[in-house]
Formats: sequence, structure tokens, C-alpha cells
Amino acid sequence: MLNISIAKLEQARQNTQAFAKSLSQAAKGFGTNGSFSGIFKSFIGKFHNDNENKGKFHTQLQDAYKLQFIENSVNNKRAKKYCEAFSSYSDYMMKNGFGLDNFFTRINLKLLADVSLGGNSPILSSSDTRNMVFSIEESPRDWQNELKYPILQRYLAENYYSCEKNQVEIGIFNVNSGLFELKIFDDIEIANAFEEAKTVLGNVKYILDQS
Repeated sequence: MLNISIAKLEQARQNTQAFAKSLSQAAKGFGTNGSFSGIFKSFIGKFHNDNENKGKFHTQLQDAYKLQFIENSVNNKRAKKYCEAFSSYSDYMMKNGFGLDNFFTRINLKLLADVSLGGNSPILSSSDTRNMVFSIEESPRDWQNELKYPILQRYLAENYYSCEKNQVEIGIFNVNSGLFELKIFDDIEIANAFEEAKTVLGNVKYILDQS
């Protein structure tokens, strides 16, 4: 059984031949906690455990970046951006009553008889009325057109939240803007994403079998 991380699905889609080659070479031969994003995520967890101390965590986040990274104009500007994003994130979560369900859940999705998608989901969060799944992105791509998001929307609705597909909002938290970008994919978009993913991964498997 060929298992491919859902995080790498877009790589396979964009250049199937090169992606298959990279898998073959790997067979033959998370952002880290110390990254800007990794530190940011750790403070998201602290905030959700004790949201009444949001101000304290904002100060601690500033200090964490100073301790972790050499002080220069580039790092200082980036740290400031992440700290401002933390304030925007925490304000949104408190205003809308969201709690942290999980930083991720494992994906185990069989797409073809001999090919499955694995890896980790994005962050899972919910309020009394909404379910939200999102990744933290500092340099957002055209994420709405990536295959993984509609696939994850259906998978997590069925396997994590046990709800209808249209009851899961999925997307990103944009560090640059400090805003959530969320979408609910419709049935046609989801079906098309699954079909294209099957084609892409089927081609990857075929190339690997020929090598």
C-alpha cells in the first residue's frame, strides 16, 4: 500500500513525475518548535487553555521570539507580525466562542485499492454552532484551488466531527493579514477534488511501479 501525506498532495498534482521520483529516491536511500510558526502554535495552545490571560501570553510570545532569534530588522519585523497576528487570532476566537479541539488528527483515507492519503490534519476548532479547520500560513498560496482542502472538509466531517459536509468550514489563518480565510466547498467541488486526487495518485503509483 502506497501512503502519501495529504500535505504533499499538491506537489504530486503539480509535477507528478518529479514527485514520484522523489518518493523513489527516498525509498532507496512539522514546522519545528523553534520556528516562528512553531512558537506561534505553542502559544495558541496556551491561550486556549487559559484565555483570560491573553495579555500575559502576548508578552511571553514577544519574549520567546527575542530569546529564539537573533535581533535584527528582519527578525524583529517578523516577530512583530506574528505577535500582532496572535492578538487578532485570540480576539477572533474569544469573540466567536471558539475552543481548540485538537492541533491535528491523523488522516487515514484509502483513495484507491493500493493508494491511501495519510499525515496530519490542520488545526481543529469549534464553537457551539461552528466547526472550523485551518492551517497557519505566513505566505498564503491560492489555497482555495488546492485539492486537500475539499478532501479534508469531507473526511473530517465524516470521521472527526460526525456532521454534514457543509457544517465544516476549512481554510487558513493568514499571519500577514491577521484574518481567517474560510470556505465551505460544495458537493461538486468535493467530488471533483476526490476524482482528481485519485487520478494524480494513480499516476504516481504507476510511475513508481515502472521504476
